[in-house]
Amino acid sequence: MKDHAMADPQGAQDALCRQKVLTEHPAHLIRRIYQIFLYCFDEAMAGLHLTPVTWILIATARNFPGLSVTELARRAAVDKASCGRTATMLEKRGLLLIRKSEADGRQKLLELTAAGMALAIAGEGRIELLRSLLLDQLDPDEGAQFVAQLMNYVQKSGKHTRSSIPDAAMPESG
Repeated sequence: MKDHAMADPQGAQDALCRQKVLTEHPAHLIRRIYQIFLYCFDEAMAGLHLTPVTWILIATARNFPGLSVTELARRAAVDKASCGRTATMLEKRGLLLIRKSEADGRQKLLELTAAGMALAIAGEGRIELLRSLLLDQLDPDEGAQFVAQLMNYVQKSGKHTRSSIPDAAMPESG
C-alpha cells in the first residue's frame, strides 16, 4: 500500500491542518481533560468503589446532612434526575438513608449511614492525592492559574448546564 503523504504532499498537509483544528478545539481538549480526570480519580479513589458523581453526592451529604434530593443536587451541581437515581443506588448499598420529610411528605431527605460516613471520611483522605495527580505536572503558579481559569469558566458557563449551582456552592473568584 502506498503512503498517501508521499503521493500527495499537499493533501497530507491539508489533512494535518484539519486534524489540528480538531485536536486544538475546546471540545476535544475538555474531553481529554475529562479522560485525565477519570484516570486520576480512579487512581486516587482505588478500592472505594466510587464514581465522581457518587463521590460528590456522598461528600456533599456529609457536609450538609438532611438535605432534600433537590437541594443535594443543587449543592453538588448534579442534575436532579441523576442525583435521585444515584441516591437510590447509594441507599441500596447501605450508604445513604432516604426518608420522607415530616414537614412535607413529598420531600425526601437524605442522611449518610455509618457506612456512608466512613466512606466519606475515607474519600476525604484521598482528596489531596487527587489534587496532586491532577496538578503536580504544573508548577504551583500554573496550577493555581489553571484552577482559577476552570472556576471562572464554570461560573460563567453555568447557564449551559441542567444543574443549578447556588452561590454558596461556588467559591468567590478574585
